[in-house]
Amino acid sequence: MRHGEDRDPGLVLRDGVPVSTRFDDVYFSRDGGLAESAHVFLAGAGLPEAWAGRRRFTIAETGFGTGLNFLATWELWRRHRPAGGLLHYLAVEGYPIRRGSLPGVLAPFRDIAGLAARLVARYPRPVEGLHRLWFPEDGVCLTLAIGEAATVLPGLAAAVDAWFLDGFAPARNPSMWEAGVLDQVARLAAPGCRLATFTAAGAVRRGLQERGFAMQRRPGFGSKRECLHGVLPGTAGEAPRPDRVAVVGAGIAGAALVGALARRGIETLWIERRPGIAAEASGNPVGVLMPRPILGDGPAGPLSAAAFRYVLAECAERGVRVGGDGVLELAGDAGVAARQVRLAQAGVLEPVDGCPVDAPEASRIAGVALDRAGLWYRRAGWVSPPALVAALAGGAAVRLDCPVERLERADGAWWLSGPDGRTIADVDALIVAGGPGTIGLSPFSALPLRPVRGQLCELPETASSSRLRAVLTFGGYLTPAVGGRHIAGATYEREGFDPAEWPQPVTGEGHERALAGLPEQAARWFAGEAPVGGRAAVRATTPDRLAIAGAMTDEGGSVMPGLWVLAGLGSRGLVTAPLLAELVVSDLLGEPLPVERRLAEAVRPGRFRDRIRPAAGPRAGRPAARRP
Repeated sequence: MRHGEDRDPGLVLRDGVPVSTRFDDVYFSRDGGLAESAHVFLAGAGLPEAWAGRRRFTIAETGFGTGLNFLATWELWRRHRPAGGLLHYLAVEGYPIRRGSLPGVLAPFRDIAGLAARLVARYPRPVEGLHRLWFPEDGVCLTLAIGEAATVLPGLAAAVDAWFLDGFAPARNPSMWEAGVLDQVARLAAPGCRLATFTAAGAVRRGLQERGFAMQRRPGFGSKRECLHGVLPGTAGEAPRPDRVAVVGAGIAGAALVGALARRGIETLWIERRPGIAAEASGNPVGVLMPRPILGDGPAGPLSAAAFRYVLAECAERGVRVGGDGVLELAGDAGVAARQVRLAQAGVLEPVDGCPVDAPEASRIAGVALDRAGLWYRRAGWVSPPALVAALAGGAAVRLDCPVERLERADGAWWLSGPDGRTIADVDALIVAGGPGTIGLSPFSALPLRPVRGQLCELPETASSSRLRAVLTFGGYLTPAVGGRHIAGATYEREGFDPAEWPQPVTGEGHERALAGLPEQAARWFAGEAPVGGRAAVRATTPDRLAIAGAMTDEGGSVMPGLWVLAGLGSRGLVTAPLLAELVVSDLLGEPLPVERRLAEAVRPGRFRDRIRPAAGPRAGRPAARRP
């Protein structure tokens, strides 16, 4: 889906009621939208009784529309939330209403005005894919899947406790009620799943019955005589949740994991081998936050776009500044320019708010004269990696100077030991996010992680360079001046260094490499100026350039209970870590995944199955468990 009119629902107001001219149908009843939501969907699904005593409850909806059903559910959840409960609301919408139209549509509903304002403030751009929005103060997570239901639903992974079927009427929007959609409704339904819908159409009732739902008619709302509700046989329940999780590593990946666990109220032990957080690659003074659109049908492009959307949302929620007037990816030669043209023609720039610009326009955006065309990513920019790490972690306590050198499974728990053999902790689940440190820790040592050294160079602000407003990338990158210094970088060294050395030494040769790719115009800004600082660190990469995120498996492909990993982020960790951390934690806890199934599959550790060995067995004579 793109930004064009082909996905416009044709929203108009008729006598104060929103109508889609595309489907010639109303979004909610003229007799009262909130009352209709409460009668048809909330009562029809047996809410709030169905979620009583649950720590997690998942509702899915076909046809998000104005968001009124979500807002009504959110308001009910706030009044009847189980202690420590988390509500996942997963909604599909093929023709999203634009953000600017929502306030007027929702204005009549004063009882939920506060919630509506919070939704509008976070409402995403109408870009195909999954958009996850957190409202952690209420324990509510909205995942809005934009796209046609028949296309989107097969890619979702969730165990749904209640379904709201709320597309336009079957006669007006038959594709929303076709057999393939009902198949997916049944596939995603958990045992005991409740279902409610405004329609009483016989074809819909029979279709749901054929897929296992016990359906009944009940009185409709307003002028509508009947509606339907039903239940899938089975006992409602939820997957067991670990009481205590350890996260090893306090860089961007570890911080994102700790923050994701904290939103769910999970007790977390955060462990770092260095004397501070963001002590390695995540401690660079400035980093570039930008997407990497890719041609073709592979997972890398969609995953980058989804991660870029998510990290921008996280920055906005957590108050992290994204500086600069976007990022300009300059075309250094004819080959790069041709590739940029193909990216624009393929339509992969629009989802990440990118567009081609010629040299004069690039110069206007950057504030300096440039002789190259390129791509401009309007919402990209620079961030402070340490600030982002701290914000994602949310003030979580961390145990520093605590290297982990041995992992063992015993008595249904994972035991972590230090260099002296003493037990650091025993936990129900363990997530290793140690960056390059992951490489030497069994069983992760069998993953094909490769250390890569990168050095950046700090350059003094000059009269000419001070006008630069946008980040420039050209193979390397150059940031606007931050605190009187520009950051240029970074090298990409696969050999000739000791990956265990910390901190990595900054070398003159590294500065030369970092500056070698500067465009000639930019190089002239710093003529006669020497670097005023630098920093070097080691990252971990993978052969396919995709991160590793998910449950560890042994050489036979079996999941290793309670053992998870987030590693191999390479130079893209600032963008990818928050979303991949959300993926790992969602999967660990049995929640709806924040990305499509094929994207989750693309980053799972098991794709390197033939290189993974089983973990070492428990040591004989282990002392009794001691909680640290």
